[in-house]
Amino acid sequence: MPDFESIPDQKIPSHILNTLLRKGAIPHALLFLGMEGVGKQAAAKRFAMACNCLANSADMPYLPSDKDGVLHNLNNKIPCGVCVSCRKILSKNHPDIIEIKPSGSFIKIAQIRDLREILALKPYEAKIRVVIISDVQVMNAAAGNAILKVLEEPPEKTVLILTATEQSDIIPTIASRCQFVRFNPVSQKRLAEMLVEEKGLPPDSAAILAAMANGSFSRALDIVGIAGLRKRDWIINETESLSLNETGKCLVFAEKLSKDKENFLEFLEILKIWYRDIIVFKSHPEKIIFFDLLGKIQNASNRHTKPDLLSRFDAIESCRQNVRANVNLRLTAETLLLRFAQNQ
Repeated sequence: MPDFESIPDQKIPSHILNTLLRKGAIPHALLFLGMEGVGKQAAAKRFAMACNCLANSADMPYLPSDKDGVLHNLNNKIPCGVCVSCRKILSKNHPDIIEIKPSGSFIKIAQIRDLREILALKPYEAKIRVVIISDVQVMNAAAGNAILKVLEEPPEKTVLILTATEQSDIIPTIASRCQFVRFNPVSQKRLAEMLVEEKGLPPDSAAILAAMANGSFSRALDIVGIAGLRKRDWIINETESLSLNETGKCLVFAEKLSKDKENFLEFLEILKIWYRDIIVFKSHPEKIIFFDLLGKIQNASNRHTKPDLLSRFDAIESCRQNVRANVNLRLTAETLLLRFAQNQ
């Protein structure tokens, strides 16, 4: 059933969206915030379905301004997932549910101009037309100004759902015209369960990959199997072999890591688990996450002192904050790796 509650570990966003629907208080613009792979796209599609679901059509408001905008009968799940409208949206065949994604690296002005031409017309069949614009943090300046005009003068019977990773990545004037809904990282336990259910992985392997995914199911899927574990092993081996006598090697490693923001955050998460396991091994070896690296962890525990490991945790957290604040990735990576090399 395509209801909000089925989106893993998103009770608060689900409650907010259900409340908006129940009260008929649907804003003209919503901003879904959170990392990739936590359910923002699924929630946007289900919200579009709920706005147009025929299972409760007698009470569903056409607009937030309707006099009787409260949903009185929600005994059945909304959206139902089986009515004509829901099926069209699920199959991406509904004429009034519009999805815009980056064209290449950016959302471009041409895409927003085309959207504005569509929004100048009335919805073809929807009660509430829904526009889903993904990754608005990569919207170029011209496209940002164009979408701002849409938000300032919202079309009738239309809801815009914007998705982004962080509020700080978005033009403030755009963010200020939206109601925020923040999505949480998916718990490691739930990610592991999903990998077992959907990919048939052994529970132990699923637990390792779930820990590496840092709360994102799409990232967990990306690293499923041998390729993901090879990447983990490469990161650990390269980090553990850093030396100030080989500064050039540090800089080359930093360059590779800093080519992509999400890739760099994944690197930081793997290191956090690695150093956490080394600390845990000293007193509770049975609780390590990377259990398949037991021998390496044992050797590393003899090289690293607890103060050194705690210092590395602090450095990783500081680094993560710099990445979120859009500090230069290459410089951030170089600073971190040279600091680690100094303490090897």
